[in-house]
Amino acid sequence: MIDQIIDYNKTFVEQKGYEKYLTSKYPDKKLAVLSCMDTRLTELLPVALGLKNGDAKIIKDIVVRGFIIDSETGALEEIRENVITELK
Repeated sequence: MIDQIIDYNKTFVEQKGYEKYLTSKYPDKKLAVLSCMDTRLTELLPVALGLKNGDAKIIKDIVVRGFIIDSETGALEEIRENVITELK
């Protein structure tokens, strides 16, 4: 199986298959998505949200837990579930 993967990758690189995935380090839609790292979401999550490569930073964690900082008051709001937020 490893040989098949390596052979596929060699062909992928030779044919420049990566070019359609090129993007900058900044997400085009200025969006971050926090999600669990469930492998069933690998392809499903971006498709379900209508996102293409480079649209958003998708951050996957075992337990999605973080904080949103209110830019006006500085208050912290804890995140306990999947959240989509616009980056400023």
